[in-house]
Amino acid sequence: MDWPGRTPNTLSKGGKTPVTVFTGFVGVGKTTIILSLLQSMPKGYKFCLLKNEFGDVKVDSQIAKLSNIDVQEMTNGCLCCVLVGQMKEGLLELKEKYNPDRIIIETSGSAFPGPIAWQIRELADEGFALDSILNVVDCRNFDGYADNSYTAQLQAKYTDLVLLTKHEGVSERDLDRVIDRVNDLNTDAPKVFVHVNQPVSPELIFGLDTKLFELQGAMAPNNKTFQEELDQHGNKSHHKNELDTMDIKCFSDKSCVTDHLSLDKFEKFLATLDKEEVYRLKGFVRLSGIKEADSETTSISVCVVNHAFGKWTIIPVPEKQDLVDERTDSPAHDHDYGHDNHHHNHPHTPSRKSKDQVLQLHFILMGELWSIKHKLIYGCGAEYPGGSVLCEFKASRETVEWDKPLPGTYNEFVAEQMASK
Repeated sequence: MDWPGRTPNTLSKGGKTPVTVFTGFVGVGKTTIILSLLQSMPKGYKFCLLKNEFGDVKVDSQIAKLSNIDVQEMTNGCLCCVLVGQMKEGLLELKEKYNPDRIIIETSGSAFPGPIAWQIRELADEGFALDSILNVVDCRNFDGYADNSYTAQLQAKYTDLVLLTKHEGVSERDLDRVIDRVNDLNTDAPKVFVHVNQPVSPELIFGLDTKLFELQGAMAPNNKTFQEELDQHGNKSHHKNELDTMDIKCFSDKSCVTDHLSLDKFEKFLATLDKEEVYRLKGFVRLSGIKEADSETTSISVCVVNHAFGKWTIIPVPEKQDLVDERTDSPAHDHDYGHDNHHHNHPHTPSRKSKDQVLQLHFILMGELWSIKHKLIYGCGAEYPGGSVLCEFKASRETVEWDKPLPGTYNEFVAEQMASK
């Protein structure tokens, strides 16, 4: 069988590496679908993942390593605006280093696909061909996030194929309403249900040869009418208007060997996060109470946590023995492209973390976070009486630090913080 994008097929198209773009709101299941493709690929077929995400917590890089996928993460910005000009570097590096049969781009949750598609089409002479733009829709939560995100509506409108996830357990009436709403946005694109533990067929999503966002025509970058439509709906400030992002770090004294958050207590904390406020949580946490393989023995381990709309997974990562404070303890990652003056970037406020403290937790949250700032700080830091909590609201460049023992109750914590201002 001639798999689309495999070497003979690629050579017949002038030797260009096909690129598939996945769009979709935060937490809808894009990464899960991409990783599941490994189960359907023929032996010898190689694809690379160019992953775009908010913040600098490289969760998906770690997960992809466990799946033997070559991955590159572009962080602290969005491919459709801040990083669109730097995407070329990432694509060229992947092609030169790995010579893949295909490159898959996973956009951030609020990325408009147009600028990404235009950039890929402009790289035709560099050996790339835009194959398809796919949109992932979460059937359980689409109504909620589509109401708050015009970009999510644009993602569903401008796509070759809509992949419907998390439909299990959704009533027939609610499912019909979601599909009707997606059809209102995009009548022509096929809608396909993605089932749990059943990978999407590569034959379905590869080899589509999309006509979307060509460099000339109705959706071209120089089409004034098209650009005015996007700008009219706030596309220029879509991230600021649609999604709050917060980075949380917790430190404890190195001498306090008991300052480890337990798996049980951390899961109780995750259960308190309202899915209407916290769309996504992802990061690394050092947890006690982790069962070792084929044993009832428990240990302390660094874990990957992935939380989306009230559901979560926690995966131990044995090889990641220690967490580091990227800002103060380690050089920039090879693929952490340069900061520029944009609201996604970290405010470079010096942390009061001392050399005697160790990073125990580092994750990023996305959602409507303004009203729950204090609750999140208290909930995350409650297990570290000797530590500090550093929180960042990237959109507002606000930094909140707490480096005193936490009070006994949440109300006392809020009162003390207000008194210290």
